[in-house]
Amino acid sequence: MSVDIRGEYIARAALVVMHYQVDVFEILFGEKPSPLLDRCNALIRRWRATGRPVLFPNFSLGADYEHAPPGTNRQITPYLPSGRFRTGLPVAGLAIERGDLVYACPRASVFHGTSLDADLRTRGVSTLVMAGISTTGVVLSSVAWACDADYDLRLVQDCCFDPDQEAHDALFRSGFGGRVLVL
Repeated sequence: MSVDIRGEYIARAALVVMHYQVDVFEILFGEKPSPLLDRCNALIRRWRATGRPVLFPNFSLGADYEHAPPGTNRQITPYLPSGRFRTGLPVAGLAIERGDLVYACPRASVFHGTSLDADLRTRGVSTLVMAGISTTGVVLSSVAWACDADYDLRLVQDCCFDPDQEAHDALFRSGFGGRVLVL
């Protein structure tokens, strides 16, 4: 993977790595190692050389599911009997460092119910370089929200994944409806 992270946009950019967390990796990959983690860690290492922020928002409904919807959310409700998504712990081996921003997100969009947007604006961030799992969930929801909030969006395709390969490919073919620059 050779994503070009040079350019004038870097001075106003942040890297947002979404849902690289224990529960997601266990559901999608089980005990098998995933090359996705290695690709993302390579991206994170290259990004750190820019000196710009790195953010890790993960899906978390709270220890007692206090942030769970009242049974009406078709995307979230099926997970409740599983006991998953209570903490949003990052997957082992993810290149998180002190000073990185970590968020617990109660919905698919990393912006819903979090201070992420305010934190980015406080830092002068107007461009988001994003990667995440899953493309049809967190990536789609967060891209739609961020586009409506006037962020300049770039998606690192090699660091995004979805178990529905056809939907994943279709979203990237369309540039998420013209909302993103695909890297």
